[in-house]
Amino acid sequence: MFYDVIVIGAGLAGLMAAEAAQRQGARALVLARGMGSLALTTGCIDGLGYIPGTSKAPLASPLTALSQLKEEHPHHPYAIVGQERILDALEHFQELCQVMDLPYTGTFKQNLLLPTPLGTYHPTCLVPETMAQGTLSIPGSVLLLGFRGLKDFSPFLAAENLNLLHSQGKVAPSFRAEALDKLDLGGRALNGLNLAQAFDSKDFRKEFVKKIKPTLRSGERLGLPAVLGLHFPGEALAELREMLNAEVFEIPLPPPSVPGLRLYRKLKMHLQEKGVRIFVGLSALNPLKSPKGLNGFSLGKSKNSPVYRAKAFVLATGKFVGGGLDSERGRIFETLLDLPVKYPKKRREWFNVRLLNPAGQPFNRFGVEVNEHLQPVDTEGRVIYPNLFAAGGIVAHGDSMSEKSGGGVAIATGYLAGKLAAGIK
Repeated sequence: MFYDVIVIGAGLAGLMAAEAAQRQGARALVLARGMGSLALTTGCIDGLGYIPGTSKAPLASPLTALSQLKEEHPHHPYAIVGQERILDALEHFQELCQVMDLPYTGTFKQNLLLPTPLGTYHPTCLVPETMAQGTLSIPGSVLLLGFRGLKDFSPFLAAENLNLLHSQGKVAPSFRAEALDKLDLGGRALNGLNLAQAFDSKDFRKEFVKKIKPTLRSGERLGLPAVLGLHFPGEALAELREMLNAEVFEIPLPPPSVPGLRLYRKLKMHLQEKGVRIFVGLSALNPLKSPKGLNGFSLGKSKNSPVYRAKAFVLATGKFVGGGLDSERGRIFETLLDLPVKYPKKRREWFNVRLLNPAGQPFNRFGVEVNEHLQPVDTEGRVIYPNLFAAGGIVAHGDSMSEKSGGGVAIATGYLAGKLAAGIK
């Protein structure tokens, strides 16, 4: 079958590329081995929290730090996309989320500090509405509520560590902790995903309010692990606020992330409603090449394997976690098209001995080199395939782990790559 644009990868960058291409009138297809890494994220959109090795404290504003980032890392994905197009992409993302009934608040001009399950803080710029009242700049008292048996969140540990930060003047609110038990999940195991599905039920929410209302003090905000519904978080949030007469917010948990799954599901459903075809779980993707460029992909190696062709392609397969990059003893390689990857020849230079080095790990910046149009280039700077664009973690020189920039880079590069791919004739 023939399409205008084929996107490889179903993470945030890939889905945004498909959305941008579709919006330009292109017939788009998403092919992916897996569902991407959104379920591994907090569900927030990190813009730029730190400049590794330079900023020890979280940056106040990703926007004002862009010039320094570009100076220190001139080939960073943000430097390639540029300020105006970054802002345009993030604004579009927020408009899209509003349409999908999954509103995000915040701006690239200012970082917000959100609590983590361990009682530290996480700088981010766009947050789901369900987390907005958790911002650590809001003073007052907060009750952190956990669930006995939920191993991913100890409200007592989080409250203790956050109160230490409060005593140092680093966060505005103070905290106390409680834990609920004897929750009826219909025989299902107590974990974040099952709790989220339970919170989709009005009856469960009513029982929850009965249990917690006597514990909640007047004027307190209520902080919960991020389990306020898998399908109807807005409805759950509004109902709890009304019944408790208190502000309620979520705290992201370790993977699988309920907020990340919400965003993935909403984006996927939106694209499918707009006519984008999405195939996830493919075991084999075999590129079809010619001297003129990339032609398509075969889903297998037999003569009867389905073949999908297109005018243009977006590579959004991520780095090592997503499977876009892999390594052997002496080399780093791009796994799908064997595109060149720049890296030190000495293996010991791939890593910092100190695991949590403030400068980050060198291998996190490895990836595919691109030009100003996000087209992969060879070691001489020549475009490899004129109809191929790259987006997200596969693009070299970004270190989302140390920078706290993964969501912003994914949206900015994905949105631009999708528009550029749709313009190929």
